[in-house]
Amino acid sequence: MKLLKIAWLLAIAGSSIFAGCRKDKPQEDILPPATQTGAGTFGCKINGKVYIPKGTSGTGTPNPKIQYDVDLNGNPYLSIETYQYPTNVNSGLIISFGYLTNIGFYSGLDSFRFAYGSLNTNMNCGISTLDTTIKVNGGGQITKLDISNRIISGLFDFTSLKSGCETVRITEGRFDIKF
Repeated sequence: MKLLKIAWLLAIAGSSIFAGCRKDKPQEDILPPATQTGAGTFGCKINGKVYIPKGTSGTGTPNPKIQYDVDLNGNPYLSIETYQYPTNVNSGLIISFGYLTNIGFYSGLDSFRFAYGSLNTNMNCGISTLDTTIKVNGGGQITKLDISNRIISGLFDFTSLKSGCETVRITEGRFDIKF
């Protein structure tokens, strides 16, 4: 009987030790799922680290800020402006799709643009598709464009190379928004 009690105590102690070793990822280290329901999500990885908009500027501007409109020529476009503040990184990522008329892949200066910057990096190393010294590979894909229900969903993935700066790899990007 004494051996049974000892074995039972060891089993409980062992399971407690292993339960204490289990580590769940903090919520901020998990990308939102790639949905198409207007869930109001945005996320990606920047050089392998999860980036999800957080905080506010204190000016009342939403984060992310969504703009779906038409340009001066009557062409529809989507712009998603996101930031992480206040954090020790204070970074921002903006993506936009021009000539947004249907689902599909968008790349090139007229149809897919982006800008990224972080206060913790060299200020000359902010990236923008308008900067002709930057080489960009990749783009974005619109996976749902439901104008009547005001839902736009998509994926994006790109790499930018700028001389003298760290390569920026934006991967596993996804958004599912209502505008």
